[in-house]
Amino acid sequence: MKLTRAASPTYTKRIQTVLSEEQYELLLQIAQERGKPISVLIREAITEKYFTEAALQRRRAALHRLLSLKAPVADWEEMEEEIIKGALDG
Repeated sequence: MKLTRAASPTYTKRIQTVLSEEQYELLLQIAQERGKPISVLIREAITEKYFTEAALQRRRAALHRLLSLKAPVADWEEMEEEIIKGALDG
């Protein structure tokens, strides 16, 4: 699943959780201080904690797969020369 940042997302799925009185009061206080609804704080927390972390793990795994290819790589000057030659010839 790819999470995109739309200008105005449509929220259609509900979840329900139960908080202690203390958790709720603290969350309500934070929401009031930030001028945001509790629902927004919860969505932001989920995105920051789980979605951002998952995306980072996917990027790390992709980098690991890429590095494990052991593709032949020349030094930068040689590669740059080949790139320029390819651009001029093609």
